[in-house]
Amino acid sequence: MSVRIGIYSSAASGSLGGAEGSIAVLAEALGRHRDVQIVHHRASLTAQQLEELFAVDLSAVRLRYVEPEPHTFGDSRWPGRRYQEAREWQRAVSCPYDLFINFTHYMPPFCHARMGVLMVLFPFYDPLTSWPARADTSDTSSLFWKSGRGLYYNWEWKRRMASYPLKLANSRFTAKWTMTRWGVKSHVVYPPVDVNFLPIEKENMVLTVGRFTPLKKQLEMVSTFLRLSSDEFQEWTCICAGTVGDSASSRTYYEEVARSAAGYNVQFAPDIDRLSLKRMFESSKVFWHAAGLDEDDSVRPELSEHFGIATVEAMAAGSVPVVINKGGQQEIVEHGVNGFLWNSLDDLREYTVQLAKNESLRARMSDAARVRARCFSRERFVENFRALVEPFFSNREGAAAGGLLPTPKRSMSIGI
Repeated sequence: MSVRIGIYSSAASGSLGGAEGSIAVLAEALGRHRDVQIVHHRASLTAQQLEELFAVDLSAVRLRYVEPEPHTFGDSRWPGRRYQEAREWQRAVSCPYDLFINFTHYMPPFCHARMGVLMVLFPFYDPLTSWPARADTSDTSSLFWKSGRGLYYNWEWKRRMASYPLKLANSRFTAKWTMTRWGVKSHVVYPPVDVNFLPIEKENMVLTVGRFTPLKKQLEMVSTFLRLSSDEFQEWTCICAGTVGDSASSRTYYEEVARSAAGYNVQFAPDIDRLSLKRMFESSKVFWHAAGLDEDDSVRPELSEHFGIATVEAMAAGSVPVVINKGGQQEIVEHGVNGFLWNSLDDLREYTVQLAKNESLRARMSDAARVRARCFSRERFVENFRALVEPFFSNREGAAAGGLLPTPKRSMSIGI
């Protein structure tokens, strides 16, 4: 019997990023041996887009578009009806499959496949502080329903989570907050990263990569670069690369950052293609990242980097990371070994000056960064995913059918 696998992307809009990259890599690997579909809500998405953006071969994989459904079931005043409607919401995304793998940030639909895997990218949704578990002041429900609302939704949430026997998270940082907000333990499987970069000659370049938004702190990083000593850095260039997007706010922010750097050794690479970006990674000596600066992780942890794919790519290219000591960055960079973790912009300046003045230190860290990056390769991602999923999947009645993938010749590595 053929095993049918559905890999689900819950996003219906926005740019394609790390989540879609992980889905594409996993679909390519599983699709070589199994019937795999990528289930999605983007009407214009094509396999060619994913192949070009993430350098994968999806010739054996099908894409299946499903119309997104609104959360209308939240209006029901009767728990029995509410629960039935909740179970049926987005049923179509999972019911055709033997194995359903859900990549999500938000409230997942109940899983109706024989086996469900929940891959949490970050738990943006807090079930006990958000609608429908907590209604707004306009709620006209009875006092009885209001008093029992939290108890019911807590019970429903546990049932929803139980429909996915295996929970995964893309970092320890995400796993911590998945426990805090969603009340479930999860195994860590780090995202797949393209670690294939050429060892070309480096230039005196500081590189930042990320979509242009105040959340990524490009303005603060540019300001910091301009404050570096003119004597030590007059031959250095800062390059800000990333997507701008179509929104007016993104365009306005990009223009603000560009104006702040006018006349200085700062260049911009908006909406750069993948090949050109790889050349920048390969050429740069230092990589900066500042998402989470001046934000309280205990209140809004989602504003820090949940993992840090761009940081790993920089390391794979031999660009030494000097990144903020928050979020998933702490799990990637070993401070003083293959990069630096900073707590203030003054620290950022100091560590960058050390690397600029001490070429042997920079070269040593560059080599160590390349080694560390290989721990997060695409091959490692597939191996770790298979090692965790295979026992659950094979133990489901009638589901084994030879397993997900042929048994690898060498032993698995479940951690890093």
